[in-house]
Amino acid sequence: MTQPYHIVILGGGSAGWMTAAALAKVLDQKHYKLTLVESSAIGTVSVGEATIPGIREFNQLLQIDEDEFLRETQGSFKLGIAFENWQNIGDAYMHPFGPYGVTLNGVPFHHYYLRHEREQGQGAAMPLHELNLEWSMANGNKFSRPIADKRSPLGHIKYAYHFDAHAYARYLKKYATQRGVVALEDRMLEAKQAQKHGALQALILEQHGELQADFFIDCSGFKALLIGEALGVEYHDWRKWMPCDSAVALPGQHDADTILPYTRSIAHHEGWRWKIPLQHRTGEGWVYSSRFTDSDKAEREFRETIGNFDSKANHLRWMNGRRDEAWKHNVCAIGLSAGFIEPLESTGLQLTQSGIMRLISLLPGAGSMTERAHAFNRYTAEEITNIRDFVMCHYKLTARDDSAFWRYCRDMAIPDSLQERLELYRENASIFRNSNNELFNEISWFSMFHGQGLTPKNVHPLAEQMPAANLQQHLKTIQGIFKQSVAQLPSHAAFIRKHCQA
Repeated sequence: MTQPYHIVILGGGSAGWMTAAALAKVLDQKHYKLTLVESSAIGTVSVGEATIPGIREFNQLLQIDEDEFLRETQGSFKLGIAFENWQNIGDAYMHPFGPYGVTLNGVPFHHYYLRHEREQGQGAAMPLHELNLEWSMANGNKFSRPIADKRSPLGHIKYAYHFDAHAYARYLKKYATQRGVVALEDRMLEAKQAQKHGALQALILEQHGELQADFFIDCSGFKALLIGEALGVEYHDWRKWMPCDSAVALPGQHDADTILPYTRSIAHHEGWRWKIPLQHRTGEGWVYSSRFTDSDKAEREFRETIGNFDSKANHLRWMNGRRDEAWKHNVCAIGLSAGFIEPLESTGLQLTQSGIMRLISLLPGAGSMTERAHAFNRYTAEEITNIRDFVMCHYKLTARDDSAFWRYCRDMAIPDSLQERLELYRENASIFRNSNNELFNEISWFSMFHGQGLTPKNVHPLAEQMPAANLQQHLKTIQGIFKQSVAQLPSHAAFIRKHCQA
Protein backbone atom coordinates (compact mmCIF):
# COMPACT_ATOMS: atom_id res chain seq x y z
CA MET A 1 0.00 0.00 0.00
CA THR A 2 1.47 3.32 -1.09
CA GLN A 3 -0.78 5.35 1.20
CA PRO A 4 -2.61 4.65 4.47
CA TYR A 5 -5.50 2.21 4.17
CA HIS A 6 -8.59 4.16 5.17
CA ILE A 7 -11.23 2.43 7.32
CA VAL A 8 -14.47 4.29 8.07
CA ILE A 9 -16.78 3.22 10.90
CA LEU A 10 -20.39 4.34 10.59
CA GLY A 11 -22.04 4.67 14.00
CA GLY A 12 -20.86 5.30 17.54
CA GLY A 13 -22.35 3.72 20.65
CA SER A 14 -20.78 0.66 22.22
CA ALA A 15 -20.21 -1.21 18.95
CA GLY A 16 -18.68 1.72 17.08
CA TRP A 17 -16.33 2.83 19.80
CA MET A 18 -15.33 -0.70 20.79
CA THR A 19 -14.38 -1.26 17.15
CA ALA A 20 -12.53 2.05 16.90
CA ALA A 21 -10.65 1.50 20.16
CA ALA A 22 -9.53 -2.01 19.25
CA LEU A 23 -8.36 -1.04 15.76
CA ALA A 24 -6.60 2.03 17.12
CA LYS A 25 -4.75 -0.21 19.56
CA VAL A 26 -3.51 -2.80 17.06
CA LEU A 27 -3.08 -0.87 13.79
CA ASP A 28 -0.06 1.22 12.88
CA GLN A 29 -1.12 4.80 12.13
CA LYS A 30 1.52 5.00 9.40
CA HIS A 31 -0.31 2.37 7.40
CA TYR A 32 -3.93 2.79 8.50
CA LYS A 33 -6.27 5.73 8.88
CA LEU A 34 -9.39 5.40 11.04
CA THR A 35 -12.48 7.63 10.91
CA LEU A 36 -15.71 7.22 12.86
CA VAL A 37 -18.91 9.00 11.86
CA GLU A 38 -21.67 9.35 14.44
CA SER A 39 -24.73 11.52 14.82
CA SER A 40 -25.97 12.71 18.20
CA ALA A 41 -29.43 12.93 16.64
CA ILE A 42 -29.53 9.14 16.36
CA GLY A 43 -30.07 7.46 19.71
CA THR A 44 -28.37 4.27 20.84
CA VAL A 45 -30.15 1.16 22.05
CA SER A 46 -28.29 0.39 25.27
CA VAL A 47 -29.82 1.43 28.59
CA GLY A 48 -27.29 -0.37 30.78
CA GLU A 49 -25.14 -3.36 30.11
CA ALA A 50 -24.61 -6.74 31.68
CA THR A 51 -21.67 -8.67 30.26
CA ILE A 52 -20.01 -12.08 30.35
CA PRO A 53 -16.33 -12.81 31.16
CA GLY A 54 -15.06 -12.34 27.60
CA ILE A 55 -15.31 -8.56 28.07
CA ARG A 56 -12.30 -8.76 30.37
CA GLU A 57 -10.17 -10.11 27.52
CA PHE A 58 -11.25 -7.19 25.36
CA ASN A 59 -10.34 -4.64 28.03
CA GLN A 60 -7.02 -6.41 28.58
CA LEU A 61 -6.27 -6.12 24.85
CA LEU A 62 -6.73 -2.37 25.21
CA GLN A 63 -4.61 -2.45 28.41
CA ILE A 64 -7.37 -0.64 30.27
CA ASP A 65 -6.99 -0.20 34.00
CA GLU A 66 -9.94 -2.09 35.46
CA ASP A 67 -10.50 0.17 38.46
CA GLU A 68 -10.41 3.31 36.31
CA PHE A 69 -12.80 1.77 33.79
CA LEU A 70 -15.29 0.81 36.53
CA ARG A 71 -15.11 4.26 38.13
CA GLU A 72 -15.77 5.93 34.77
CA THR A 73 -18.71 3.67 33.92
CA GLN A 74 -20.31 3.39 37.41
CA GLY A 75 -19.60 -0.32 37.08
CA SER A 76 -19.97 -3.30 39.38
CA PHE A 77 -18.84 -6.93 39.22
CA LYS A 78 -20.85 -9.89 37.96
CA LEU A 79 -20.41 -13.55 38.93
CA GLY A 80 -23.34 -14.97 36.96
CA ILE A 81 -27.02 -14.65 36.14
CA ALA A 82 -29.82 -15.66 38.50
CA PHE A 83 -32.94 -17.09 36.82
CA GLU A 84 -36.21 -16.92 38.71
CA ASN A 85 -39.62 -18.38 37.78
CA TRP A 86 -38.40 -19.90 34.52
CA GLN A 87 -39.44 -23.53 34.81
CA ASN A 88 -42.25 -22.87 37.28
CA ILE A 89 -43.23 -19.88 39.38
CA GLY A 90 -41.10 -19.94 42.54
CA ASP A 91 -38.17 -21.86 41.00
CA ALA A 92 -34.69 -20.34 40.97
CA TYR A 93 -31.22 -21.26 39.76
CA MET A 94 -28.03 -19.56 38.66
CA HIS A 95 -25.85 -19.65 35.58
CA PRO A 96 -22.48 -19.02 37.28
CA PHE A 97 -19.34 -18.18 35.34
CA GLY A 98 -17.04 -20.63 37.12
CA PRO A 99 -16.99 -24.46 37.17
CA TYR A 100 -18.77 -26.88 39.44
CA GLY A 101 -16.43 -28.98 41.62
CA VAL A 102 -13.47 -30.47 39.74
CA THR A 103 -13.22 -32.87 36.83
CA LEU A 104 -12.46 -36.44 37.93
CA ASN A 105 -10.81 -39.09 35.74
CA GLY A 106 -11.53 -37.01 32.67
CA VAL A 107 -15.27 -37.01 33.37
CA PRO A 108 -17.03 -33.65 33.86
CA PHE A 109 -18.08 -33.02 37.44
CA HIS A 110 -21.79 -32.73 36.68
CA HIS A 111 -21.99 -36.48 36.01
CA TYR A 112 -20.82 -37.18 39.55
CA TYR A 113 -23.23 -34.66 41.02
CA LEU A 114 -26.17 -36.09 39.09
CA ARG A 115 -25.28 -39.54 40.36
CA HIS A 116 -25.12 -38.16 43.92
CA GLU A 117 -28.49 -36.47 43.47
CA ARG A 118 -30.03 -39.68 42.14
CA GLU A 119 -28.72 -41.76 45.03
CA GLN A 120 -29.53 -39.28 47.78
CA GLY A 121 -32.77 -37.92 46.40
CA GLN A 122 -33.15 -34.26 45.50
CA GLY A 123 -34.33 -33.29 48.97
CA ALA A 124 -31.29 -34.82 50.70
CA ALA A 125 -28.65 -34.12 48.06
CA MET A 126 -25.99 -31.52 48.68
CA PRO A 127 -27.16 -28.15 47.27
CA LEU A 128 -25.59 -27.52 43.89
CA HIS A 129 -24.79 -23.89 44.72
CA GLU A 130 -22.44 -25.03 47.51
CA LEU A 131 -20.29 -26.82 44.92
CA ASN A 132 -19.68 -23.73 42.80
CA LEU A 133 -17.45 -20.93 44.05
CA GLU A 134 -19.02 -18.09 42.07
CA TRP A 135 -22.56 -19.15 42.99
CA SER A 136 -21.57 -19.36 46.66
CA MET A 137 -20.01 -15.90 46.45
CA ALA A 138 -23.13 -14.51 44.79
CA ASN A 139 -25.40 -16.00 47.46
CA GLY A 140 -23.28 -14.34 50.14
CA ASN A 141 -23.06 -11.05 48.21
CA LYS A 142 -19.26 -11.39 48.32
CA PHE A 143 -16.59 -10.49 45.79
CA SER A 144 -12.85 -10.54 45.22
CA ARG A 145 -10.58 -10.59 42.24
CA PRO A 146 -8.54 -13.79 41.84
CA ILE A 147 -5.66 -13.99 44.33
CA ALA A 148 -2.08 -14.75 43.34
CA ASP A 149 -2.02 -18.27 44.81
CA LYS A 150 -3.36 -20.48 42.00
CA ARG A 151 -3.48 -23.49 44.33
CA SER A 152 -6.44 -21.85 46.04
CA PRO A 153 -9.96 -21.80 44.54
CA LEU A 154 -9.78 -18.03 45.01
CA GLY A 155 -7.03 -17.93 42.42
CA HIS A 156 -9.50 -18.82 39.67
CA ILE A 157 -12.55 -16.60 40.21
CA LYS A 158 -14.44 -15.95 36.96
CA TYR A 159 -16.30 -12.66 36.64
CA ALA A 160 -17.62 -10.01 34.29
CA TYR A 161 -19.14 -6.54 34.76
CA HIS A 162 -22.26 -4.45 34.88
CA PHE A 163 -21.77 -0.89 33.61
CA ASP A 164 -23.44 2.11 32.05
CA ALA A 165 -23.18 1.43 28.30
CA HIS A 166 -23.29 5.11 27.35
CA ALA A 167 -20.46 5.86 29.77
CA TYR A 168 -18.50 2.93 28.33
CA ALA A 169 -18.90 4.36 24.83
CA ARG A 170 -17.69 7.78 26.05
CA TYR A 171 -14.73 6.14 27.79
CA LEU A 172 -13.72 4.26 24.64
CA LYS A 173 -14.25 7.36 22.49
CA LYS A 174 -11.68 9.20 24.57
CA TYR A 175 -9.35 6.19 24.35
CA ALA A 176 -9.70 5.92 20.56
CA THR A 177 -9.40 9.60 19.68
CA GLN A 178 -6.27 9.88 21.81
CA ARG A 179 -4.81 7.17 19.57
CA GLY A 180 -5.54 8.86 16.27
CA VAL A 181 -9.15 7.98 15.41
CA VAL A 182 -10.85 10.92 13.68
CA ALA A 183 -14.36 11.47 15.05
CA LEU A 184 -16.89 13.23 12.82
CA GLU A 185 -20.23 14.42 14.17
CA ASP A 186 -22.37 14.08 11.07
CA ARG A 187 -25.23 12.24 9.44
CA MET A 188 -24.95 10.00 6.40
CA LEU A 189 -27.17 11.00 3.50
CA GLU A 190 -26.13 8.36 1.00
CA ALA A 191 -23.76 5.46 0.43
CA LYS A 192 -22.01 6.01 -2.89
CA GLN A 193 -21.64 2.91 -5.11
CA ALA A 194 -20.67 2.30 -8.72
CA GLN A 195 -23.57 -0.13 -9.00
CA LYS A 196 -26.55 -1.12 -6.88
CA HIS A 197 -25.56 -3.45 -4.03
CA GLY A 198 -21.93 -3.23 -5.17
CA ALA A 199 -18.83 -2.23 -3.22
CA LEU A 200 -18.92 1.13 -1.47
CA GLN A 201 -16.81 4.03 -2.70
CA ALA A 202 -17.71 6.72 -0.19
CA LEU A 203 -20.24 8.03 2.29
CA ILE A 204 -22.01 11.26 1.45
CA LEU A 205 -22.29 13.22 4.69
CA GLU A 206 -24.59 16.13 5.49
CA GLN A 207 -21.83 18.44 6.77
CA HIS A 208 -18.52 16.99 5.52
CA GLY A 209 -19.54 16.00 2.01
CA GLU A 210 -17.95 12.95 0.38
CA LEU A 211 -15.90 10.69 2.66
CA GLN A 212 -13.95 8.13 0.62
CA ALA A 213 -12.50 4.99 2.17
CA ASP A 214 -11.09 1.58 1.31
CA PHE A 215 -13.16 -0.35 3.84
CA PHE A 216 -16.34 0.40 5.77
CA ILE A 217 -17.57 -1.00 9.09
CA ASP A 218 -21.30 -0.80 9.69
CA CYS A 219 -22.05 -0.05 13.34
CA SER A 220 -25.31 1.74 12.57
CA GLY A 221 -27.35 -0.62 14.73
CA PHE A 222 -30.66 -2.12 13.65
CA LYS A 223 -30.89 0.40 10.79
CA ALA A 224 -27.97 -1.43 9.09
CA LEU A 225 -27.50 1.51 6.73
CA LEU A 226 -24.59 -0.07 4.86
CA ILE A 227 -24.88 -3.87 5.05
CA GLY A 228 -28.67 -3.82 4.84
CA GLU A 229 -29.85 -0.74 2.95
CA ALA A 230 -26.88 -0.15 0.64
CA LEU A 231 -25.76 -3.74 0.01
CA GLY A 232 -29.15 -5.40 0.36
CA VAL A 233 -28.00 -8.29 2.56
CA GLU A 234 -31.04 -10.16 3.87
CA TYR A 235 -31.82 -10.75 7.54
CA HIS A 236 -32.88 -14.11 9.02
CA ASP A 237 -35.78 -13.57 11.44
CA TRP A 238 -35.63 -16.00 14.39
CA ARG A 239 -38.61 -14.70 16.36
CA LYS A 240 -40.53 -17.95 15.88
CA TRP A 241 -37.99 -19.49 18.30
CA MET A 242 -37.34 -16.41 20.43
CA PRO A 243 -40.58 -14.43 20.43
CA CYS A 244 -39.45 -11.69 22.84
CA ASP A 245 -38.75 -8.69 20.62
CA SER A 246 -39.53 -5.68 22.83
CA ALA A 247 -38.64 -4.15 26.18
CA VAL A 248 -39.46 -1.24 28.45
CA ALA A 249 -36.61 0.13 30.57
CA LEU A 250 -36.94 2.14 33.80
CA PRO A 251 -34.80 2.89 36.88
CA GLY A 252 -35.54 0.57 39.80
CA GLN A 253 -35.06 0.92 43.53
CA HIS A 254 -31.38 1.18 44.40
CA ASP A 255 -29.35 0.54 47.54
CA ALA A 256 -25.64 1.36 47.20
CA ASP A 257 -24.84 -0.77 50.27
CA THR A 258 -26.26 -3.98 48.80
CA ILE A 259 -25.17 -4.00 45.17
CA LEU A 260 -25.65 -7.58 44.05
CA PRO A 261 -22.72 -9.20 42.18
CA TYR A 262 -25.01 -10.83 39.62
CA THR A 263 -27.74 -10.04 37.11
CA ARG A 264 -31.31 -11.09 37.91
CA SER A 265 -33.56 -12.47 35.16
CA ILE A 266 -37.09 -12.80 36.55
CA ALA A 267 -39.70 -14.44 34.35
CA HIS A 268 -43.17 -12.89 34.37
CA HIS A 269 -46.41 -14.05 32.76
CA GLU A 270 -45.52 -12.76 29.27
CA GLY A 271 -41.72 -12.65 29.23
CA TRP A 272 -39.07 -11.69 31.77
CA ARG A 273 -37.45 -8.68 33.39
CA TRP A 274 -33.84 -7.80 34.12
CA LYS A 275 -32.27 -6.13 37.14
CA ILE A 276 -28.75 -4.77 36.52
CA PRO A 277 -27.10 -3.25 39.62
CA LEU A 278 -24.70 -0.35 39.00
CA GLN A 279 -23.00 1.89 41.54
CA HIS A 280 -25.44 4.78 41.06
CA ARG A 281 -28.65 3.03 40.02
CA THR A 282 -30.34 -0.28 39.34
CA GLY A 283 -31.43 -0.62 35.74
CA GLU A 284 -34.61 -2.62 35.14
CA GLY A 285 -36.25 -3.80 31.96
CA TRP A 286 -39.50 -5.57 31.11
CA VAL A 287 -38.97 -7.90 28.14
CA TYR A 288 -42.00 -9.15 26.23
CA SER A 289 -43.28 -10.35 22.86
CA SER A 290 -45.24 -7.90 20.73
CA ARG A 291 -47.15 -10.92 19.43
CA PHE A 292 -48.70 -11.50 22.86
CA THR A 293 -48.99 -8.03 24.40
CA ASP A 294 -48.74 -4.36 23.47
CA SER A 295 -46.37 -1.66 24.67
CA ASP A 296 -48.95 0.25 26.76
CA LYS A 297 -49.95 -2.85 28.70
CA ALA A 298 -46.31 -3.87 29.15
CA GLU A 299 -45.34 -0.45 30.52
CA ARG A 300 -48.32 -0.34 32.87
CA GLU A 301 -47.62 -3.80 34.31
CA PHE A 302 -43.91 -3.03 34.61
CA ARG A 303 -44.53 0.20 36.53
CA GLU A 304 -46.91 -1.60 38.88
CA THR A 305 -44.37 -4.37 39.46
CA ILE A 306 -41.43 -2.14 40.40
CA GLY A 307 -43.37 0.79 41.84
CA ASN A 308 -42.00 3.41 39.45
CA PHE A 309 -44.78 5.71 38.25
CA ASP A 310 -42.77 8.87 37.55
CA SER A 311 -39.67 8.19 35.40
CA LYS A 312 -39.90 8.35 31.62
CA ALA A 313 -39.88 4.88 30.08
CA ASN A 314 -37.51 3.88 27.29
CA HIS A 315 -39.16 1.54 24.78
CA LEU A 316 -36.97 -0.81 22.74
CA ARG A 317 -37.73 -3.01 19.74
CA TRP A 318 -35.55 -5.56 17.97
CA MET A 319 -35.64 -8.61 15.72
CA ASN A 320 -33.78 -11.68 16.93
CA GLY A 321 -31.76 -13.03 14.01
CA ARG A 322 -28.73 -12.43 11.82
CA ARG A 323 -27.60 -11.13 8.45
CA ASP A 324 -27.11 -13.66 5.67
CA GLU A 325 -23.61 -12.17 5.29
CA ALA A 326 -21.93 -9.95 7.86
CA TRP A 327 -19.05 -9.13 5.47
CA LYS A 328 -19.86 -8.35 1.85
CA HIS A 329 -17.58 -6.61 -0.63
CA ASN A 330 -15.74 -3.95 1.38
CA VAL A 331 -18.32 -3.65 4.16
CA CYS A 332 -18.33 -5.52 7.47
CA ALA A 333 -21.20 -5.31 9.96
CA ILE A 334 -20.31 -5.30 13.67
CA GLY A 335 -22.86 -5.30 16.49
CA LEU A 336 -26.61 -4.97 15.97
CA SER A 337 -26.28 -4.46 12.21
CA ALA A 338 -24.86 -8.00 11.92
CA GLY A 339 -27.39 -9.72 14.16
CA PHE A 340 -28.89 -9.74 17.61
CA ILE A 341 -29.99 -12.20 20.27
CA GLU A 342 -32.24 -10.84 22.99
CA PRO A 343 -30.45 -9.78 26.23
CA LEU A 344 -31.33 -12.85 28.32
CA GLU A 345 -27.74 -14.18 28.50
CA SER A 346 -25.93 -10.83 28.12
CA THR A 347 -24.42 -11.69 24.73
CA GLY A 348 -24.83 -8.33 22.99
CA LEU A 349 -21.35 -6.96 23.65
CA GLN A 350 -19.85 -10.43 23.34
CA LEU A 351 -21.06 -10.67 19.74
CA THR A 352 -19.64 -7.22 19.10
CA GLN A 353 -16.33 -8.17 20.67
CA SER A 354 -15.99 -11.47 18.79
CA GLY A 355 -16.83 -9.71 15.52
CA ILE A 356 -14.06 -7.20 16.17
CA MET A 357 -11.50 -9.88 17.01
CA ARG A 358 -12.52 -11.92 13.96
CA LEU A 359 -12.09 -8.85 11.77
CA ILE A 360 -8.62 -8.21 13.20
CA SER A 361 -7.67 -11.84 12.54
CA LEU A 362 -8.86 -11.56 8.91
CA LEU A 363 -7.69 -7.97 8.55
CA PRO A 364 -8.89 -6.33 5.33
CA GLY A 365 -6.34 -4.83 3.01
CA ALA A 366 -5.29 -4.41 -0.60
CA GLY A 367 -6.26 -7.10 -3.13
CA SER A 368 -9.02 -9.70 -3.04
CA MET A 369 -10.81 -10.28 0.26
CA THR A 370 -13.23 -12.95 -0.96
CA GLU A 371 -11.93 -15.86 1.11
CA ARG A 372 -11.52 -13.71 4.20
CA ALA A 373 -15.15 -12.60 3.88
CA HIS A 374 -16.29 -16.22 3.46
CA ALA A 375 -14.40 -17.30 6.58
CA PHE A 376 -15.72 -14.35 8.57
CA ASN A 377 -19.30 -15.10 7.55
CA ARG A 378 -19.02 -18.82 8.28
CA TYR A 379 -17.69 -18.35 11.79
CA THR A 380 -20.08 -15.48 12.52
CA ALA A 381 -23.07 -17.62 11.51
CA GLU A 382 -21.87 -20.58 13.61
CA GLU A 383 -21.34 -18.43 16.67
CA ILE A 384 -24.69 -16.67 16.69
CA THR A 385 -26.58 -19.87 15.78
CA ASN A 386 -25.12 -21.67 18.80
CA ILE A 387 -26.06 -18.71 21.01
CA ARG A 388 -29.56 -18.78 19.52
CA ASP A 389 -30.01 -22.42 20.54
CA PHE A 390 -28.77 -21.75 24.07
CA VAL A 391 -31.07 -18.79 24.65
CA MET A 392 -34.03 -20.51 22.96
CA CYS A 393 -33.65 -23.49 25.27
CA HIS A 394 -34.57 -21.37 28.33
CA TYR A 395 -38.02 -20.89 26.84
CA LYS A 396 -38.46 -24.42 25.50
CA LEU A 397 -37.74 -26.04 28.88
CA THR A 398 -40.44 -24.14 30.74
CA ALA A 399 -43.28 -26.02 32.42
CA ARG A 400 -45.33 -22.84 32.90
CA ASP A 401 -48.95 -22.91 31.79
CA ASP A 402 -50.14 -19.55 33.09
CA SER A 403 -50.30 -17.65 29.78
CA ALA A 404 -50.54 -18.09 26.02
CA PHE A 405 -46.96 -16.84 25.79
CA TRP A 406 -45.49 -19.61 27.96
CA ARG A 407 -47.65 -22.28 26.35
CA TYR A 408 -46.34 -21.20 22.96
CA CYS A 409 -42.73 -21.38 24.19
CA ARG A 410 -43.22 -24.79 25.80
CA ASP A 411 -44.86 -26.30 22.72
CA MET A 412 -42.93 -24.62 19.90
CA ALA A 413 -41.01 -26.69 17.36
CA ILE A 414 -37.24 -26.27 17.69
CA PRO A 415 -34.39 -26.73 15.19
CA ASP A 416 -32.64 -30.09 14.93
CA SER A 417 -29.42 -28.60 16.33
CA LEU A 418 -31.10 -27.98 19.70
CA GLN A 419 -33.18 -31.16 19.64
CA GLU A 420 -29.97 -33.21 19.33
CA ARG A 421 -28.47 -31.51 22.38
CA LEU A 422 -31.57 -32.19 24.45
CA GLU A 423 -31.76 -35.85 23.47
CA LEU A 424 -28.06 -36.40 24.13
CA TYR A 425 -28.36 -34.93 27.61
CA ARG A 426 -31.53 -36.89 28.35
CA GLU A 427 -29.78 -40.13 27.38
CA ASN A 428 -26.73 -39.88 29.67
CA ALA A 429 -26.09 -36.24 30.64
CA SER A 430 -23.58 -35.71 27.83
CA ILE A 431 -22.90 -32.15 26.73
CA PHE A 432 -20.81 -31.47 23.65
CA ARG A 433 -19.85 -28.18 22.06
CA ASN A 434 -20.47 -28.15 18.33
CA SER A 435 -17.21 -26.33 17.64
CA ASN A 436 -14.36 -24.45 19.26
CA ASN A 437 -16.16 -21.33 18.09
CA GLU A 438 -19.04 -21.99 20.48
CA LEU A 439 -19.44 -19.44 23.26
CA PHE A 440 -21.25 -21.42 25.95
CA ASN A 441 -19.52 -24.41 27.51
CA GLU A 442 -20.74 -27.41 29.50
CA ILE A 443 -20.98 -25.30 32.68
CA SER A 444 -23.52 -23.05 30.99
CA TRP A 445 -25.55 -25.84 29.42
CA PHE A 446 -25.62 -27.90 32.61
CA SER A 447 -26.68 -24.88 34.66
CA MET A 448 -29.69 -24.37 32.42
CA PHE A 449 -30.57 -28.06 31.94
CA HIS A 450 -30.44 -28.80 35.66
CA GLY A 451 -31.96 -25.51 36.73
CA GLN A 452 -34.97 -26.01 34.48
CA GLY A 453 -35.63 -29.57 35.46
CA LEU A 454 -34.22 -31.61 32.58
CA THR A 455 -33.33 -34.98 34.13
CA PRO A 456 -31.08 -37.48 32.27
CA LYS A 457 -31.79 -41.21 32.35
CA ASN A 458 -28.15 -42.10 33.05
CA VAL A 459 -24.74 -40.54 33.66
CA HIS A 460 -21.31 -41.32 32.24
CA PRO A 461 -20.37 -44.97 33.02
CA LEU A 462 -17.04 -43.91 34.56
CA ALA A 463 -18.90 -41.74 37.08
CA GLU A 464 -20.60 -44.90 38.37
CA GLN A 465 -17.29 -46.55 39.30
CA MET A 466 -16.40 -44.41 42.31
CA PRO A 467 -17.57 -45.96 45.63
CA ALA A 468 -20.53 -44.07 47.05
CA ALA A 469 -18.72 -43.24 50.29
CA ASN A 470 -15.76 -41.82 48.37
CA LEU A 471 -18.04 -39.68 46.24
CA GLN A 472 -19.84 -38.35 49.30
CA GLN A 473 -16.55 -37.46 50.97
CA HIS A 474 -15.27 -35.82 47.79
CA LEU A 475 -18.33 -33.57 47.59
CA LYS A 476 -18.08 -32.67 51.29
CA THR A 477 -14.44 -31.68 50.82
CA ILE A 478 -15.31 -29.36 47.93
CA GLN A 479 -18.24 -27.94 49.89
CA GLY A 480 -16.03 -27.22 52.90
CA ILE A 481 -13.24 -25.60 50.88
CA PHE A 482 -15.65 -23.30 49.06
CA LYS A 483 -17.47 -22.36 52.27
CA GLN A 484 -14.19 -21.52 53.99
CA SER A 485 -12.95 -19.55 50.97
CA VAL A 486 -16.10 -17.44 50.66
CA ALA A 487 -16.24 -16.65 54.38
CA GLN A 488 -13.01 -14.64 54.23
CA LEU A 489 -14.11 -12.40 51.34
CA PRO A 490 -15.42 -8.82 51.63
CA SER A 491 -18.89 -7.83 50.54
CA HIS A 492 -19.32 -6.74 46.95
CA ALA A 493 -20.15 -3.17 47.98
CA ALA A 494 -17.13 -3.01 50.30
CA PHE A 495 -14.83 -4.23 47.53
CA ILE A 496 -16.16 -1.52 45.20
CA ARG A 497 -15.72 1.18 47.83
CA LYS A 498 -12.12 0.16 48.39
CA HIS A 499 -11.03 -0.26 44.78
CA CYS A 500 -13.22 1.40 42.18
CA GLN A 501 -15.82 3.71 43.74
CA ALA A 502 -17.06 6.25 41.19
